[in-house]
Amino acid sequence: MKIFLSVILLFAFTAPVAAGSADPIDEQGARHGQAIAAMATCPGAKTTIKVAELAAAIAPDDREAFQAASNRIIEAWQKAFACQDVDPAQSPREMNGCRKAKILSCTMTWREIGPDGSALPGLLEFAPSID
Repeated sequence: MKIFLSVILLFAFTAPVAAGSADPIDEQGARHGQAIAAMATCPGAKTTIKVAELAAAIAPDDREAFQAASNRIIEAWQKAFACQDVDPAQSPREMNGCRKAKILSCTMTWREIGPDGSALPGLLEFAPSID
């Protein structure tokens, strides 16, 4: 249940914002943080050049607010996913809540900031690992 609540809070911080209802700098910072956090959490997720371009385009007066919003999302992901992920192939039980929460969060993030995202498209791409 704790993981489920963490995911709900995570989506509350990163859900697409209705036009004009939030500070664009906060929204941009949140999406920046979401991309960085997803890269660390979601298998195969890789940030694109658009993440650096987004940060570089922020006016000097807005950088502190942008970075604070980004850090807030990164910290939310770190707290939400500081749980132990159990691979179902290695465990006789079904997937645990942590793994389910990661899958759900990564899926929603891909829909929001992936190549065809609904919020800020193109911040993430899929880069399969080469073994």
